[in-house]
Amino acid sequence: MLRDADFARFEVAPLTGVLGAEIRGGDLAGDDDPATVADVRRALDRHLVLAIRDQRLDPQSLHRLARRFGPFSGNPVHTPLPGLDDIVAFVREPGDGDAVVGDHWHMDLAWMEKPPAIVMLYGETIPPVGGDTCFASLVQACHALSPGMRRLLRGLTGVHSARGVYAVNARAGRLGLSADRDRLDVVEARHPVICEQPGTGRSYLLVNPVISRFDALPEAESRPILDHLLATALRPEFTCRVRWAQGTLLLWNNPLVLHTAIDDYRGYRRVTYRTTVEGWTQIAAAA
Repeated sequence: MLRDADFARFEVAPLTGVLGAEIRGGDLAGDDDPATVADVRRALDRHLVLAIRDQRLDPQSLHRLARRFGPFSGNPVHTPLPGLDDIVAFVREPGDGDAVVGDHWHMDLAWMEKPPAIVMLYGETIPPVGGDTCFASLVQACHALSPGMRRLLRGLTGVHSARGVYAVNARAGRLGLSADRDRLDVVEARHPVICEQPGTGRSYLLVNPVISRFDALPEAESRPILDHLLATALRPEFTCRVRWAQGTLLLWNNPLVLHTAIDDYRGYRRVTYRTTVEGWTQIAAAA
């Protein structure tokens, strides 16, 4: 298996040629060295998605670990665990017939003024098979655009709307919601369509299904462009698929990827814990 030779504290093995990596050999909860967090951040910047295997975490230790990466982004949708305002539990029991949260391509909380920079999802109880998470690289999607399309998109602003987010999450019967539908449905944020990641200078295409339109165009004219951009982002060669295992900590660079949960594990119990790290105000890429 190919190893990324730039990392010595743990093994980093790419999942595909363009996106994702698996990390083995580290104990993040028991390692207080700031250099370890720095190396994980460096690996995340390079690979965008990290499946860190064989971790031993609970909600409290996940909270402590996450805050070493940065402040909590906030979560206006879900009810957190008691005493831990930054941790949400996703629980599915064997007999549940409710829809799986996130079973569509999306970006977490893209309609916030600062979408989370990092999403962390820890697998406490994982089915023996199924429940994979798939990702698509918005960096690769940006590179794949024609020069003419890039010229069209530069200077455009996408209107990201929370309308319908409450209803989608309400489909999952065991997931507590902290926002009311009417308040959430009117939330919007405006982000550049082609953005630049702070620190790396890397360009990415900030596109996802909650964009209702572009500021400069009506919805009818925006929709064909949005459909084309999403189709570009979801090309198979720009994706990876992470297979879960007990004790996996999954991290992803939220504004730079789309993701979706696979609903193929009915009849099994699954418990995961999620938290997020505060992001940045999206920056338009230089011409």
